[in-house]
Amino acid sequence: MTTPMLLTPQVAAERLGISTRQLRDLTDEGQLRWINIGLGRKRPTRRYTEADLEAFIEERAAKCRSTREQDKRLIPTTSSYAVVDFRAILAQKTAARRSGSKPSGKKKPS
Repeated sequence: MTTPMLLTPQVAAERLGISTRQLRDLTDEGQLRWINIGLGRKRPTRRYTEADLEAFIEERAAKCRSTREQDKRLIPTTSSYAVVDFRAILAQKTAARRSGSKPSGKKKPS
């Protein structure tokens, strides 16, 4: 059994074409596997394998739309809608206000 060659963060970041900070962020978020060769959890010494980098690249690779699996829809694709006539609604409200309005207290000239 051959042991995989462990890559430093600098080399792994260079292979992925990203900065070491972005590499660290990806590993902190759990999106990229790493191996701790340090003595404790307070200050881990991170190393990466080629296989883990390849798996990350494969996972992130954009798939061609015509060959990828179609997304399964969890919501119905049919919808019901109605056309709303806002002017009619406004006219109804205006008419209701006019018919139910109180006299203003001013006398109309005779």
